[in-house]
Parts: sequence; structure tokens; C-alpha cells
Amino acid sequence: MFTFKKKAIKEDAKFIIDIVSNYSNDESIKKLISPISDEYFLIDDKNKISICVSDGKITLSNHTFLYKKLFNLSFTDKLKKQIREAMEQEMLILKESLFKNETDLLSKILNLSTKKNNPYIIKPNFKTS
Repeated sequence: MFTFKKKAIKEDAKFIIDIVSNYSNDESIKKLISPISDEYFLIDDKNKISICVSDGKITLSNHTFLYKKLFNLSFTDKLKKQIREAMEQEMLILKESLFKNETDLLSKILNLSTKKNNPYIIKPNFKTS
């Protein structure tokens, strides 16, 4: 029986894996998806670096250089999955904060409504002199 030998990852692919990993885990990096073309973008506005991961192709650019290379579809799919998972984590954090704000709002309204139903009555204290 024969087995397939696993190819060693080339050096530039290792760099790409590390770069995508670092940028996807950084909350300050914009993460965008183009749903029709199935492209994933990582945009670092501070350093003017843009990364596009599409089917079988990686494009990385800064204000001076452009790196574009074809890779195996399975390689780019793994990178896309990593970006999707990082985006999902950020969305979960956002959802939690939104729902916390909703429950805080409901709690405040409930407090206001209970105060309205139970008005404070001032009882006069008449003293005779």
C-alpha cells in the first residue's frame, strides 16, 4: 500500500500563515468579506497594508509593493476559515455588548414604570400651635 507524501510548506507560505494569523487576531484590523466573489480582506489602515485571500490566490500590498501569488485551494480555504472564525469571535463580543445594553435599557424602563405606578404621597404634618 502506498501513502501520499506531505509536501513541506514553502517559506513564503509560512510567512503568509503567520501574517494572516496575526492580522486576524488583531481587533484593530478591518476584516471584510465579499460574499459573491468569496474574497476575504484584512486591512491595516495604520500601516497601509491590505491582504486579500481569494480562491487559490493571495494578494498582499502596502503603499509601495504588491505581492500576488497562486496557492493551492486547500491552503487559501484554511486561511479563509481562520479569518471567518476571528470575525465570528468579534461578532459574538459585539452581540454580548448589544444585548447587555438592551437589558440595561429594559431594566431602567422597568424602574421608571414601577415608580409611576407607586407614586410618592406627601403626607401633611399639621401641627397646631
